[in-house]
Amino acid sequence: MRVAVLDHTAELGGAELALVRSLEALDPTVVEPVVVLFSSGPLEERLHRAGHRVVVVPLDPGVRDVGRAAGPVTVVRSAVAGAGFLGRLVRTLRGLDVDVVHTTSLKADLLAVPAARLLGLPLVWHVHDRIAEDYLPARTVRAFRALARRVPYAVVANSAATAATLPGARRLTVAHPGLSPEQVAGSVRRHQPEGPPVVGMVGRLSPTKGQLVLVRAARRVVDVRPDVRFRLLGAAAFGAEDYEREVRGEIDRLGLADVVELTGFVADPRPELDRLTVCVHASTVPEPFGQVVTEAMAWGVPVVATRGGGVDEIVRTQPPGADTGLLVAPDDDAALAAAVLEVLDRPAEALERAARAHADVASRFRADRGAAILTRVWLESAGARPFPAPSESDRPRVAIAHDYLTQRGGAERVVLALHRAFPDATIHTTLYDPDGTYPEFRDASVVVSPIDKIAPLRREHRAALPLLPYAVSRLRVDAEVVVASSSGWAHGVPATGRKLVYCHAPARWLYQADAYLGDEAGSSAKAGALSVLSGWLRRWDRRAASSADRYLANSTVVRERIATAYGIDAEVLAPPYGIDPADPQEPVAALADWAEAGYLLVVSRLLPYKNVDVAVEAVRGLPERLVVVGAGPLEARLRAEAPDNVRIVTGLTDAELRWTYAHARTLLAPSLEDFGLTPLEAAAFGVPTLALHAGGYLDTIDESVNGAFFEEPTTEAVRAAVITARDRGWDAAAIRTHAEQFSETRFRERIRSEVERLLSP
Repeated sequence: MRVAVLDHTAELGGAELALVRSLEALDPTVVEPVVVLFSSGPLEERLHRAGHRVVVVPLDPGVRDVGRAAGPVTVVRSAVAGAGFLGRLVRTLRGLDVDVVHTTSLKADLLAVPAARLLGLPLVWHVHDRIAEDYLPARTVRAFRALARRVPYAVVANSAATAATLPGARRLTVAHPGLSPEQVAGSVRRHQPEGPPVVGMVGRLSPTKGQLVLVRAARRVVDVRPDVRFRLLGAAAFGAEDYEREVRGEIDRLGLADVVELTGFVADPRPELDRLTVCVHASTVPEPFGQVVTEAMAWGVPVVATRGGGVDEIVRTQPPGADTGLLVAPDDDAALAAAVLEVLDRPAEALERAARAHADVASRFRADRGAAILTRVWLESAGARPFPAPSESDRPRVAIAHDYLTQRGGAERVVLALHRAFPDATIHTTLYDPDGTYPEFRDASVVVSPIDKIAPLRREHRAALPLLPYAVSRLRVDAEVVVASSSGWAHGVPATGRKLVYCHAPARWLYQADAYLGDEAGSSAKAGALSVLSGWLRRWDRRAASSADRYLANSTVVRERIATAYGIDAEVLAPPYGIDPADPQEPVAALADWAEAGYLLVVSRLLPYKNVDVAVEAVRGLPERLVVVGAGPLEARLRAEAPDNVRIVTGLTDAELRWTYAHARTLLAPSLEDFGLTPLEAAAFGVPTLALHAGGYLDTIDESVNGAFFEEPTTEAVRAAVITARDRGWDAAAIRTHAEQFSETRFRERIRSEVERLLSP
């Protein structure tokens, strides 16, 4: 199989170096690559030295060097109009007699489209940039995402973080940039290099890479440790010369001319890495991947990096004792300086982390793994007709269905976890309110039912109950496997392929109506309507359940309810907790004066069966303070009745919610939950839980580690549990370790294996 690999630049950037390593790791008996560059330069020379065939099809520099702000349409129009470039590219590809066209840069992605179409060749995009508005102009993001869903035969992303910015892209696959064997040190460090400590940074000089942040952090470090020296390895590229001047000016302004050295471009960074006490990655926006991080780790150098993007896939911070590096918030020179000083002041711990990192990245990020993924994608592409119309039978591999995306709750967090497990999957749902649910859904491709046009139903999905069977039946999902996240509706989606149901609970309004309605049970109009409809809804619900190929339950109690309602024996897969304590926190102004002493905490939708009113009454007259986080129909009543030691807050961002958990002393969980994520979210912060001895809490709370039970959801029982827990000591580290049993990594691995099981012959 002959593959034409196209790149618009011949400079040696991160994507280009990754390309060189991938080509070297290919099996030559299977693939013959030919690299087509749109200019001459160092990459051409390096590929020639490695024995690869390279062809240059010159592109007008005015087009090749146009900035990202120009937009994709401008790039293509300029190239078509510019001195016959398209004709030359078509003739070159025809003469090379290739089977697949593979592009490795955004400009090459766009410029290859007309050529591949004219030749009838399958096109594979290899995306090395996050297609997000913090990285690219908004119009480029919109256009590129739309094209990725329709134009290439397949898309390869360099990380899950990049893949998540390409919702609905065709046949989306992740292939991490790999390390060649010579990039991995043969043994780990036992001692730091002799002489004054050296802090280094490897990467081209660019505003997004954060050299200015490191320079400002250097001033803070040197104020504490005057012996430390800094080396910035890399040159300005892609028009960043003004930024280099700004960096040099900041060095002079801060009086660091004798401390910070800009070395310029370094062809082989390994000798430089040998000199470093710590390697810093300081990008100010989330990196698509972060190759310099894997390279430093593979060489055994302690790493301090900024959170976000692909770096979160490289650096492990959990569980305690298994971390492989230090992560800090981006664009925070104070936090960066503190982390660097931690490495310098605790060299033994830093070297232990570096040893774990060395073993970890050497195993996970190998060039031959990435080459094998590319080969598989190319073979599949070569065997398929290029540019298939949407009406043809090549279905997406996985799709996701969910009841409705109108609120922020545990079930919606599970859908986000499913989407991170299958980032190319489209999400199908009856109602979607972007402002009412988690903002991350804006980055997904969401398909809605006809009733989504009725705006009041998006604000109050319970009013849509009689219409939901109709709405679900209109969500015909065309995929090899649909993963249905269901609390009573999504398991009924019509599917052309196999159906895997992840059940949060059989419909509460049918099988637990009294608990669901609360005070409205028996006499309200809602109760009357449900009574009239329940027979028909039960028949629909059981037919929907029988349409599934496989059922998973989120807890033992839900497994029992599924067996009772449907006669189905489901396996249990606990959902992951959805909040990472390592992510940034933002203080909640309304709680600032309670933060130091701590408080009891309830995180819940304000619905009757959640028993939040019980928790509020339980603390009346006690010295403890209670924070309630949530919204719902009971909010006005609870605010009116709450005593002075209770505060209710709504609309928190995830950063604010993390802060709220971090300052809590104990979580209260008085509701009868099918699973209940909040005790695990609290446990991730080392916070124990007092919970009702029932439901999903039986699976997640170990009374010897992370909590205690009370026997009934009454004011007296909750009050007694709070008083009893005053004198108990808790081991926060043990609580956090307990939470790791329910990590998203484990959830993703299991759900992916379940999908593969359904796809197996």
